Amino acid sequence: MQDFSLRLKKLRKSRGLNQDELAQLLGVRKTTISNYETGYSKPSNSTLRQIADFFGVTIGELLGETLVMREDSGAPGDMKHIPIYTSLSSNGLRGAIPQYHCSLPAALLGEGDFFALRLTDERMNRARLSADSLALVRRQDFADDGDIVLAVQSDGMMISGRYYRNSEGFVLTPESDNSVYRPMVFSAGGPSVSILGKIIKSLETVI
Repeated sequence: MQDFSLRLKKLRKSRGLNQDELAQLLGVRKTTISNYETGYSKPSNSTLRQIADFFGVTIGELLGETLVMREDSGAPGDMKHIPIYTSLSSNGLRGAIPQYHCSLPAALLGEGDFFALRLTDERMNRARLSADSLALVRRQDFADDGDIVLAVQSDGMMISGRYYRNSEGFVLTPESDNSVYRPMVFSAGGPSVSILGKIIKSLETVI
């Protein structure tokens, strides 16, 4: 599969990803990507399909046919391009610059506008949203009780938590193994906070 090794490396670099970043997005180890690119090991058929869908190409193109990215093939709507951020600004997404992008099948995501953010704490680790994981977020400025949301305070602090309304505002409740994380209560007269979106799950579990 020498053609596959070369094409995988080319596709990875075209997205500005290193081997470790691609491994996280595909839910595999960095050594797995390294072994694929050197030809030391071969992916299974299901893994080939996963890689092809991720990059927006066919399996045949991965294995040696002419490489044509689907995003340029005139088939809009098949893939959604997700900006991935390592940090946001005090205005949330306004002014923030994504570190890179990935493409996912639209049918897998459903309706909406999505982005991903690398988390920096363990507030929601029981929900498989640990520090350094990529949270897949559907952009919206509202939430229903029980939704896991991403919010930003006026000082730029990002907060994740399970959303519950109360008589004065709302509470963001952590789901963490670390007792240092406590519920955060926001009322009309308190610090300004904005909901950026609903966290669907860790991006690594979607791909």
